[in-house]
Amino acid sequence: MNNKKLIKIEFACLILCLMVLFLVVITGAKQDSEALESKGTTLFQSAKYDKALEAFDKAIEINPRDSGAWYNKGFALRKLGKSDEAIKAYDKAIEINPQDSRVWDGKGGALMELGKSDEAIKAFDKALEINSVDSVALAAKMHIWPLSH
Repeated sequence: MNNKKLIKIEFACLILCLMVLFLVVITGAKQDSEALESKGTTLFQSAKYDKALEAFDKAIEINPRDSGAWYNKGFALRKLGKSDEAIKAYDKAIEINPQDSRVWDGKGGALMELGKSDEAIKAFDKALEINSVDSVALAAKMHIWPLSH
């Protein structure tokens, strides 16, 4: 076998090994991100909102395209009284997955907490556009509609 063929084969093997390594790293990172999000959810359910927020932030650091982690971060921020920051987290989740009605519900709730009824109604309307039987959006609109008109 001549040297040029050998170099091409070695190069092809190197590329294949790098691709496999990349897939292993990506798969492991996704599992780490999911584990951190699950940990955050457990902490949230135990009313440990600061710790839950840390777990969600770590999950986002590993996988910034995880809309669920952004949604959960927003929810934890709301529980910590940080509705302005929560809206930013919800907006990031919406950027990633605009068809998740839960995120629009969360954003609407944060807007309500800030007294921004008109904007909240728009968020709940968007949730209902996605899911016409979204009970959170329906209940919230029934609650704030009389207050805003």
